[in-house]
Amino acid sequence: MSNQGNRAGTQGRDLQIVADSEPGSGPWRPGIVVPAGTAQDNAPATPNSSNYRGDLSNPRNKSADISDSENCATWWTNLPPDCTYKTLLDSMRNVGAVSHSVINPPVGVHGTSAAKVEFFDRASVDRLLAQSKSGHIRGHVRVGGRIPHISLNRIKVAAHSNAVPSDQGNGGRGSRVIQVIGDPLIISQANLESILADPKNRLVYGLECARSFSDSDGSRCVEFRFASYTVQAARAREIFLAQKLKRDLSPRDRARWEGVVCIYAPDPCE
Repeated sequence: MSNQGNRAGTQGRDLQIVADSEPGSGPWRPGIVVPAGTAQDNAPATPNSSNYRGDLSNPRNKSADISDSENCATWWTNLPPDCTYKTLLDSMRNVGAVSHSVINPPVGVHGTSAAKVEFFDRASVDRLLAQSKSGHIRGHVRVGGRIPHISLNRIKVAAHSNAVPSDQGNGGRGSRVIQVIGDPLIISQANLESILADPKNRLVYGLECARSFSDSDGSRCVEFRFASYTVQAARAREIFLAQKLKRDLSPRDRARWEGVVCIYAPDPCE
């Protein structure tokens, strides 16, 4: 979209927040099953967690053949039993952009939640671990009132690029945060979430929060802070932009969707 840079800039919009903005209510959207996560105790001999329910044949779902010093995945324990993505991700600041996160609720005798949090680069992991050891997290910033224990995840993830074309926002860096901007008659949190909920789109996602903004030109911006970049934010962006190609749009709605832009915005965890 050639007009993205002109209308929305490349760093995301900092618009006036409106009263109807609401945070995400819980770790996963209604009706979505929380996936099993990565077990850290009694780690399996296979490259995958024994609790993993995904595609074991997919190389992206296996532990990377890298050293611990290159691992970009972390494991968080002692989280609140009702931990949400907002609670988890709000605890990280000045660390680095989060690539992927998943919360595992209490299971069996475990009374607390756990989480896997991945970053795009190892430097972010080092900053997080340094903060934890220095007391920034242990002494000052807590996750829902609890002091988390943070370590390297045994299912390793290598550093990976989030480079995107510059007109997609955020200085040419993909992010778990996207902003959808356009006519308020079609751009609202409720309408956009209904699009994501369409079974045809088959998007399972976790949401930190969603916020609505207004602009002086009368347009509306809805910002979604997803739990992950590639399989959630990037996919949601594709779904929103694909609305322009729907054949059953009225001429008026088609013109409205033609004016919609969807860009990446900075991750507040950076």
